[in-house]
Amino acid sequence: MIATVTLNPSLDLTVTVDRLVVDDVIRMRSMRKDPGGKGINVSRVVNTLGGATIAYGFIGGHEGGVLSVLLAEEGILTSFVAVEGDTRINVIVSERESGTQTRINAEGPRVKVEDLEKLKERLWKMGGVYCAARFMVFAGSIPPGLPKTVYRDLIEDTQDRGIKAVLDTDGDALKYGVRAKPFMVKPNTYELERLVGRDLKGAGDQEIIQAAKEVRDMGVEVVAVTRGGGRAVLVTGDRVLLGTPPSVKVINSVGSGDSFIAAFLLALLHGKGFEEAFQWGLAAGAATAITPGTELLKKEDFYRLIPEAKVEEV
Repeated sequence: MIATVTLNPSLDLTVTVDRLVVDDVIRMRSMRKDPGGKGINVSRVVNTLGGATIAYGFIGGHEGGVLSVLLAEEGILTSFVAVEGDTRINVIVSERESGTQTRINAEGPRVKVEDLEKLKERLWKMGGVYCAARFMVFAGSIPPGLPKTVYRDLIEDTQDRGIKAVLDTDGDALKYGVRAKPFMVKPNTYELERLVGRDLKGAGDQEIIQAAKEVRDMGVEVVAVTRGGGRAVLVTGDRVLLGTPPSVKVINSVGSGDSFIAAFLLALLHGKGFEEAFQWGLAAGAATAITPGTELLKKEDFYRLIPEAKVEEV
C-alpha cells in the first residue's frame, strides 16, 4: 500500500473561459470540482492505476464533506481528522484562447496541536492500516497553526516504523523535512533552488545533477527533479539518470508532479528497477498534462506513453 498524508487538502474548482477580461462580465464555458492537495492527488493516481492506497489528512466544514464524498465516489479509502473551519477552495481559471491557467490558492483552516495528535493516533495505532504501507507520502503546504518542522517529525516517526517516507513540499517545510532523511524527495527546479540556496533558472543538466547530489548527500536515498517538459533528473546512490518525458501538447500541468510520484512508487512496489520506475513517473506526468483542468491521468494514456519516456544513465 501507498499511504498519503495531506495536511492542507482542498477542493479544486476549475473554471474555463474564453479569455480573462478586466472589469467586464465573463461567461463561464465549463466548471468542475475535484479533490485537491498533493498527497490526495497521489492517492487518486495510485487508485486509477490499480494500486492500494489510503489518504490521511485534515478536513473541515461543508467543503471537507464534499471532498470526502468525491474521494469515496472514486473508491479511495480515507482517514481524515475533522478540524474547525472549512477546507479551502482553490480556483483555477483556464483560458481557452491563450491556453494558460491562473491558479488562486487559499490559505486553509487553522489546525491545532491537538488535531495533529489525533492524526498521529490514526497513523500509528497498533493494527492500523499503516501496517500494510510500504511508502508514506507527505505532500503539500503546511496549514496555519502547525510548526514548520511538522514534516520532519512525522517522517522520523514513519521511518522508525520501517516505512519509507517520501516528501514533496517547498520552502522551510522542505528544508526541515530533508533533515529527517526521507527515502525520497521530488522537487521541481524552483523548489530545488530554494533548498540548495542558489539560482537554478536556466540551469543545464549538469547544474541540476550537482544540486540533486547535494540533496542526496543530506541523507536522502532518492532525489527526483522534475523540470516540466524538460529532462528530469534522478539521483540515487552513485547513479544518475536523465529522463526525457514523452512529447505531448500540454493542456494543464496541475498534478503532473504528484502523478510522477504515484507511478514511480507503484513501479517500485511492482518490483521494477529505478530506470523503469523513472519511465513510469515520466509517463504519468505527461498523461496528466494532457487532461483538462485539475483532472488527473487516464489509465490508457499512461500505458500508451510509457514507451515514449526515454531514460539514460550518465
